[in-house]
Amino acid sequence: MRRLLFAAFCFSARAVEAEETKQPTAQDAEEFQQAPSLLQDFLDFDLNKDKQIDAQEVRTQFKGELDPKELHQFFIDVDQDLSGTISLQEYISYASSLHSDPPA
Repeated sequence: MRRLLFAAFCFSARAVEAEETKQPTAQDAEEFQQAPSLLQDFLDFDLNKDKQIDAQEVRTQFKGELDPKELHQFFIDVDQDLSGTISLQEYISYASSLHSDPPA
């Protein structure tokens, strides 16, 4: 997850939008194969094991290397339900969007 978070902070990532119904593609298959590594990345960041990632957990993992504005923008981009935390589904949706749509 750290590598994906780092990529997100290096690029201006767009907000995640609901996908339209579509036929599965080769890219969809590739993203499905990446799911185990995304799960492990998520679990590595979920320090208190509550199945949510909060800002403090992200700050802890980045050991002060993270600009507060970048962290705030990341949560705006990823936290679809505005709960203040990131669920596994929100993380996977966001990570998939990074792979499918390069930043402008």
